[in-house]
Amino acid sequence: MIVSKPSIEVAEVPLSGGRTTPGVVHVGDTVRRPQTANSTFVRRLLRHLADKRFGASPAFLGIDEFGRDILSFIEGDVPADLACHDDGALWTAASMIRRFHDIGAEMVPTLPHRRSGIETICHNDLSPCNFVFRDGTPIAIIDFDAAAPGPRLLDLGYAAWLWLDLGCLEIPVPDQRRRLANFVKAYGMYDVEAIFPAILERQAMLSAEGRRTGKSAMADWADHCREWTQSSLAP
Repeated sequence: MIVSKPSIEVAEVPLSGGRTTPGVVHVGDTVRRPQTANSTFVRRLLRHLADKRFGASPAFLGIDEFGRDILSFIEGDVPADLACHDDGALWTAASMIRRFHDIGAEMVPTLPHRRSGIETICHNDLSPCNFVFRDGTPIAIIDFDAAAPGPRLLDLGYAAWLWLDLGCLEIPVPDQRRRLANFVKAYGMYDVEAIFPAILERQAMLSAEGRRTGKSAMADWADHCREWTQSSLAP
């Protein structure tokens, strides 16, 4: 375990924007994150991404004197809410997700307990709110706290739902059909017919989570998105 003690006192600035985990702060050119039950796996994943020169995720730098993980700080903007991203941003995001999954797949054979259906390492919250942007273009993925081995399609289906903001009534259905086709094309490997069930499954999963945890607004939103997706985008 690496323990880092600052030689001089540096101000800690709570991070806002995106879906920030409580207690995460910006310190100089680093981010400090409280440890979780998944921290050991996340450190291993970040080291793997760095070793494979992914170049679009924070680097794990050690553990500070308060037991927090130290990550490199990536300069840019992190959106607080979903939005209508342009075609270029969608293409870049889907391509980045494909590279992340491809590199994650190389880690799977090294896992001690492999189950059937495990294809890669899933981020499990590939919302634009967990990406860093510069000038409207996504340049990095952050917040890997929920990362775990899993199937590509579920991770990609969740990403497509949130990056396109499926269910937003302000975006016309023909536009969403085109945007979804382009997002899937940028990722490669699948077509819209293959990803469609994964989108519906992730929407149902989030609804169930909301009901289970008492977050009724989240569950209602997920239900609305699922109904819209079924009625508007079915292949």
